[in-house]
Amino acid sequence: MGEALKSGNTDYAIIVADRAGQLVGYVCYGPTPMTEDTYDLYWIASATEVRGQGVGAALVSGMEGDLRRRNGRLIRVETSATEAYGPTRGFYASMKYGEEARIRDFYKVGDDLIILTKRL
Repeated sequence: MGEALKSGNTDYAIIVADRAGQLVGYVCYGPTPMTEDTYDLYWIASATEVRGQGVGAALVSGMEGDLRRRNGRLIRVETSATEAYGPTRGFYASMKYGEEARIRDFYKVGDDLIILTKRL
């Protein structure tokens, strides 16, 4: 994340969510190198106390709106296939991201990389 915050770095965009002046979430995204109008969602996080309250959905919706204004056409997300990431995959499914590819045993044996995409 430190690279994203360096002055003059225009490859990343960050949207933050706050409540009563307290940071409760953020999304970081940027253009996918060597592509046209394709973007990567690098990180999304929300504070435990606001999970399930629409913060993540608002952040993703804000990102998607920004990318539509930039004429983005495709968003890519990478995640793990482990049980611990089940809620994460469920969240993306609720936001209409679908599994595009899977690389078996990518992170370690038994932990596949799942690539999700959404067309704008």
